[in-house]
Amino acid sequence: MPLTRDYVKTAFLLLERGLIDCFINDYISVDVKWTITGSSVLAGTYINRLDFIQRAISRLKKSLKGTIKWQVQSIFIDGNAAIVEMRSDAVAAKGHVYNNQYAWIMKFKQGMIIEARVYYDDVLVDQTII
Repeated sequence: MPLTRDYVKTAFLLLERGLIDCFINDYISVDVKWTITGSSVLAGTYINRLDFIQRAISRLKKSLKGTIKWQVQSIFIDGNAAIVEMRSDAVAAKGHVYNNQYAWIMKFKQGMIIEARVYYDDVLVDQTII
């Protein structure tokens, strides 16, 4: 199946609705290699979906009040790769606004993300993570 902009947009609609668990389960391969760049406390390479959930997603979730919602700004497709630029709206458990900007570079196989590199404001992440 060729990767299309519409397919990626449909996947990311889940994040726009605040349904991060659905996005993870429906679009991230169990064998994903997920790299968060930079030097924040979440930076590093996660070797599979469970590792990513346990060491990154769960920490982010407990550091926020309510749900994080993303807004896709642009999607670029090249073969089996997609780049998605987004911003997020959320409130940190510590009380400050957590509105971040992201660029996710992803490789897909059979409709699933098998590899990702994430770029974001890691200073904001460090101020937010409990």
